Amino acid sequence: MSLEIKLKKVKDVPVLELVGRAIDVDVEKFSKKLQSAHKKGASRIVIDLSRTNFVDSHGLGIIVYYNTLMAKEGKELIVLNSNPDGRSYVRRLFELTNLDKVLRTITSLDEL
Repeated sequence: MSLEIKLKKVKDVPVLELVGRAIDVDVEKFSKKLQSAHKKGASRIVIDLSRTNFVDSHGLGIIVYYNTLMAKEGKELIVLNSNPDGRSYVRRLFELTNLDKVLRTITSLDEL
């Protein structure tokens, strides 16, 4: 399944929802969408990984890069994972890489 990226706004915050597998060529699409949201000057951007079932190292690299870039600008990148399963791929990936300690993660858009 190729990656589908949906862009919406919640409380004037851009939310990029990734559905499927974030790998190789698809990560370039993700990077361009994230870059576009960043260039529009958003002070916060949410990446919704609730329906993402795989993220490769390129995808993680994009997330870490924009988190660092935005933090330097006094802005915030937020990761949403509303999957309640504690063994979900994204939750385990972030725990194993310690990104759950580096990135702000939320379980609901109500937390914005």
